[in-house]
Amino acid sequence: MNWQIFILLLLPLSLSAQPGGEVVFAGRIVDSEQRGIRGARVVLVGVSEARTDDDGLFRVSIPGSMAEVTVEVDRYEVVYPRSGRTPVPRSAGTPVVIEVKKAEPGEQDKLIRQLQDNVRKLESDKRFNEQEIKRLGQNMQDTIRIFQRLLDQSGNQSATMLDSLQHKIQALMSAQESSLLAQKKQVLYDRITQSMLTFLDKAKNLRDALGRIDDAFLSEKAREGFEKQVFAYNQARDSLYNHHKGYIESVRLFWDDNEASSRMETVCDLALIQIHEGIILPLNDSVIGPMRDAATGQASRMSANRKARKGAHKAMEQLAFPLRNLELKINELSNSLSR
Repeated sequence: MNWQIFILLLLPLSLSAQPGGEVVFAGRIVDSEQRGIRGARVVLVGVSEARTDDDGLFRVSIPGSMAEVTVEVDRYEVVYPRSGRTPVPRSAGTPVVIEVKKAEPGEQDKLIRQLQDNVRKLESDKRFNEQEIKRLGQNMQDTIRIFQRLLDQSGNQSATMLDSLQHKIQALMSAQESSLLAQKKQVLYDRITQSMLTFLDKAKNLRDALGRIDDAFLSEKAREGFEKQVFAYNQARDSLYNHHKGYIESVRLFWDDNEASSRMETVCDLALIQIHEGIILPLNDSVIGPMRDAATGQASRMSANRKARKGAHKAMEQLAFPLRNLELKINELSNSLSR
């Protein structure tokens, strides 16, 4: 009898005294009614993992030098021991009982729900269109699944790791949103500045063509050249007129900069009201009209030329300061939008 006690007392000591060897860790996963849970994935954190049998039992080899381990059960929350840490059992024939309860919806599901909440917020943000929001949401769901799969493969489903996953997902969501905004701002910046500079360029070309208005009455080729300048200006003006409200709204939404918004409105007013409506639009009567009258014989070429020359010179004088001012305001606007 004394021999048997002596041997049993020495057994765990002889197992733990082999730092290079292994021992069998035996455990049983049970619910609140102490019923075994079949097929549960059990992770001995940083060591190994196993699956429970029909009675909730599992056995796994671990280094003999370990005195305790942290146990986690996939899709379950460990209720006892509360810390999740348990001593290595003295005998493989006496399993450690680990009570668990069904976990709340998986962290992956929580993250996806959180993502969906973020996407719903974006849907009310006028800066994004439906396709961009859908693509952003899909990218993040794919990222969540990749992270979850990596965690599954590593056998590490600890609260620390899942909390880290959640922070990474939030950071990635924010980064992708910022990246998308930056891309859209760059596209808008290019579009707005190009539209403004094109208008300025065509207005300057038309001004220069007005200085050669006499040639348009002497040469058919010169007249066609003047008409081409008028046509090019009209295209630039129409494009700016059709989009200027959208440009103003885009600057307000994406830059959130009162100074930039004010400059955008100033440039549009200067181009469309002061320059176009105030100076260039009257050319229909003072220059284009006389050219048409000369071509149709309703006025002599000499008198029509004289009237057109007067109107052209007046417009050139009127355009001198507004065009320089417009160029200055476009540069200021470009600097505001490039910040």
